[in-house]
Amino acid sequence: MPTKLSVIGDAPKRREDLRFITGNGRYLDDFTFEGLAHAVVVRSPHAHARIERILTDKAQASAGVLAVLTADDVRAEGLKPLRPSADVNVLTGERFAFAPQPLLAEGKVRYAGEPVALVVAETLAQALDAAEQLVVDYVPLPTATTVAAARAPGAPEISPEVPGNVCFD
Repeated sequence: MPTKLSVIGDAPKRREDLRFITGNGRYLDDFTFEGLAHAVVVRSPHAHARIERILTDKAQASAGVLAVLTADDVRAEGLKPLRPSADVNVLTGERFAFAPQPLLAEGKVRYAGEPVALVVAETLAQALDAAEQLVVDYVPLPTATTVAAARAPGAPEISPEVPGNVCFD
């Protein structure tokens, strides 16, 4: 007898459900690990802004902080932007075009919530406290908040200020 595949809207039975809905399940955060570090991502509050400077001194000096990373560190390590998991449409063979997704914003932010820095500390509380000590000076830039505004002549461009905005390889 063939097995029915689950589709959107189905309520498939999972063997782990009972323990989690009765409070008897354990999540990853319930476990303790020796030498575990915690990271907090500092994100932009602006939809589009130039980053004038990032002051990390106070955050780096905070208790338990192991590292405070910015785009300068990403560049120094030679790390590249994130890539999609698929480069080609498997049905047509057509290559996808995509905008690079920098690990941490450099020069400007292109959306609210874009990662600007990463704070790593011995505990989550220490990482959160240090993240609050980070100072990012932004200069807000024009935004387009509707499709019509984004398509209008002279609309603000949010692509990163790096050559080759669209990647094919």
